[in-house]
Amino acid sequence: MIIAIDIGGTKISAALMDDNKIIESRKTDSIIHKDLNNLANYVIHLCQDWSEKAHLVAVACTGQVGKNHVQFLSAKQTLPLQQQLKTGFNLPVVILNDAAAAAWAEYCLGPKRQDNTLVYITVSTGIGGGIIQNGKLITATDGFCAHIGHMSVTCPTALNIQCHCGRINCIEAISSGTSIAKRASQILKTEVSCKTVFEQYLDHPDIDTLLDQCTDALVDLIANIKALTGTTVIVLGGSVGTASPFKERVIAKIAKLPSIYQVSLVSPMTGEHADLTGAAMYAQALNGSNHDTQ
Repeated sequence: MIIAIDIGGTKISAALMDDNKIIESRKTDSIIHKDLNNLANYVIHLCQDWSEKAHLVAVACTGQVGKNHVQFLSAKQTLPLQQQLKTGFNLPVVILNDAAAAAWAEYCLGPKRQDNTLVYITVSTGIGGGIIQNGKLITATDGFCAHIGHMSVTCPTALNIQCHCGRINCIEAISSGTSIAKRASQILKTEVSCKTVFEQYLDHPDIDTLLDQCTDALVDLIANIKALTGTTVIVLGGSVGTASPFKERVIAKIAKLPSIYQVSLVSPMTGEHADLTGAAMYAQALNGSNHDTQ
């Protein structure tokens, strides 16, 4: 059996899995922005009683997940998380970025593609992604790879938004749920969530303009990804990415791109446990190939 763990900025999910099926599952609030130094102990405590049943720990984690450390970009702090978990569980640990894990799940469980290439984009609190090229998940030793949210994009309305990574006009700074909520709150002069924006304010002309800016930026990103990877399929996930008012605009704008840049935009098929499933499947594949864990 495998202990699969999904460490996000707002929640942490864990499951005891056998043959990619969830036997038991748990969920708790994340402490990344409250008590990051105790994250490993917190996660170990959540799953400790599963240790004797498992032979491997698979972790999907937010941030820049490298071979030796995880850089939590929004918290601006680094942890040797893999080694901490390996010591605490006394089991081998495979760790990868959470969006990369979801991408791997989509690739493995979705329809087979002749080009063996797929790009996954999640638009939620932040924006992340994963790239499978020629059947392999693209990774890098320092973990800063396929961080789609930190690619800058062209903004037709001359936006100039600072991203927490230090660059200007990263797609995460423009089109994430966090950004939409912040900018909508400024427009409406009252604090609102991204969910509330979609539920109550779509008829507001300035909100309509805001969503056009956000989807324009995302489509610019998609065109760049097409040119970079040659993918014919992009899976668009996340609470914002799958929201109809957002996704429908993106589809309509992709259709207006020059034909060479057009891609098929599809919904995720792996559901809420995509990160857990992808991490478990990737850990098994990596463990079975006799490579070092990441």
